[in-house]
Amino acid sequence: MTIQQCVYVIKIAEYGSFNEAAKQLFVAQSSLSVSIRALEQELNIKIFERVGNGIYLTNEGAEFVRYAREIVEQSGFIMNMYS
Repeated sequence: MTIQQCVYVIKIAEYGSFNEAAKQLFVAQSSLSVSIRALEQELNIKIFERVGNGIYLTNEGAEFVRYAREIVEQSGFIMNMYS
């Protein structure tokens, strides 16, 4: 798991769309999808449920987002303190 993957999950959850999150993050949608699938496999959880008209967070995904926000916030704090 990387901080970048945490950022990706947060943005996807915020926008409710892989496509829109990819645009906002300036990455290819396919790269974003591959990164999230790798994260889900690494953690052995399903973060997003993919449905025909979009995506939604699973219960585990919602819990993961809460922790991911803390990780991203703390990493930003550390970067600001020591750069």
